[in-house]
Parts: sequence; structure tokens; C-alpha cells
Amino acid sequence: MTKQELKHDELEDLFDRLALWYHRNANWIQWVVIVALVLFIGTKLYERYQESQNAKATTELGKAQNALTSALIEKSENKRKELFATAIAEAERLTNEYGNSFHGREALLLLGNAHYYYSLALANQKNEAADERKLARQTFEKLAGIAKTPEEKAAAYLALGNVLENELFATRDMSLLKQAADYYTQVTKLVPDSFLAAEARLALARMYQPVSDKRNEAERLLKEVADQRTTLMNETDLAKKAETDNKQPKVKNIAPEKALEFQHFEQLSYAAEAKRLLNSLKGFEPAKEGK
Repeated sequence: MTKQELKHDELEDLFDRLALWYHRNANWIQWVVIVALVLFIGTKLYERYQESQNAKATTELGKAQNALTSALIEKSENKRKELFATAIAEAERLTNEYGNSFHGREALLLLGNAHYYYSLALANQKNEAADERKLARQTFEKLAGIAKTPEEKAAAYLALGNVLENELFATRDMSLLKQAADYYTQVTKLVPDSFLAAEARLALARMYQPVSDKRNEAERLLKEVADQRTTLMNETDLAKKAETDNKQPKVKNIAPEKALEFQHFEQLSYAAEAKRLLNSLKGFEPAKEGK
């Protein structure tokens, strides 16, 4: 026999053995194939279901957020009250429906914000405003307890600081000063270089501004925000410039209206806000102890 004939015989034997093995195990092989197909189809159907549920939840959250935004800009007191009630009711429903999931946590943040901003709108109704602040605080505390990421926990702590700061302003209870300050400080520790940390430092500086023995701390915080955010802005500008320089064609001229637009946005930055507060701090006379 030639080598070619021997090779052919080996292949034929192999196929024969495979055919015999399949014949002996055909039943369970078919079941394995069926189970695999069912699992594959089930997985794909579940993924499609999850996508549709996520899209539905996002849409519903958007509607509740729109109701809250509309309430914030509404001039009519009765209409504003209705919009706040709608936003709160929808946020509560979504919180109950989605639980501790991502959309449930987003709904909880929205619910806390709705209670908080409603308390600000009820400034002339002290009892009702106090009730809304209490509900906002309870909601943000719950969010902090189920937060999954440092950013989520920091957002909850920042909101708690805002609520306690507002409570301090309304009640003059100085014990709340430290509680609010602790929450703001936690934010800067959790996400030190983020916009949340910048907001926390600005809020803490504003809260310290009228306190006689906290003036230096307020000034330090504002300088920290101004220096850090200016550095970040410069680093971002350099990165964008390097990226632009590597592309063709290069932009040589900027329209005057665009330049004014950029300047306007720059004035809305955290660094610009910190500098404005620093300037106001120079001419601010803090309250004396006991007054």
C-alpha cells in the first residue's frame, strides 16, 4: 500500500469511530443541543426585555424630571404646587417600582431633590417647609445607604449638606453647622478632584462666610477651588489644543460672537465662582460671637 492509501484508511477509520460514537450518544447530544438553543434564545429575549425596560425607565424618569424643572420655573403658586406634587408622586412610584437598581437610585435622588426644592418654594410657610426638608433628608440618607459608587454616595452627601445648611439658615440651630460641614468634607474625600468636590467646597465656604471664627477656613477653601479648577481647565485646554494641532485643517480664526460665548461659559465655571466669592469675602464683615 502506498502512503496515500494508508492516510486515506486512517481518515476513514476516524470518521467511522465518530459515526459510531454519535450513534451511541445521539439522544443526549440532541438534548444538549436543544438546551443550548433554549438558553441562547432565552438570553437574547431577556436582553431585549432588559433593554426595553431600561428605555421605559429612562423615559419615565425624564417625565418626572421635566415636571420638577417646570415646577422650578412656574410663576403661578397653584400650578407650581401641582407640578411639585406630580414630580414627587412619579419619583415615589419609580422608586418603589425599580428598588435598588440604577434607575431606582436615580428616582430616589430625584425624589429627594423634589422635596428639597419644594421646601425652598415654601419658604414663607415654615411648618410645611420644615416637613419637606425632613422628607428630603430622609430620602438622601436612604440614597447614601444604597449607593453603589463613590460618585453616587458623594452626590447623596452633597445633597444632605445642602438640606442641613438650609435647615441651619431656617432654624439658627448652630449644631447643624458641623453636621453639614461633615457631609461636605466627606464629598471631598470620596471624589477629591470632581465637580462634586468643587461644589462641596464652595458650599462649605459660603456656609462659613458669616461665621467669625471660620473666615480663614472659608478663604482657604475658595482659594483651593480657584487654583484647582483653573489648573484643570488649563490642562484640558492644552490637551484640546494638542489634539487640534494634530488635525487638518487647522482653525485659525474664531468669530467674535464665539469668543464672547466662550468667555460667558468661563464665567460660569467653579473657578470663576470661587474668585467672585473671594472678592466678596474681602469686604464681608462676619457676625460677632453672641450676635
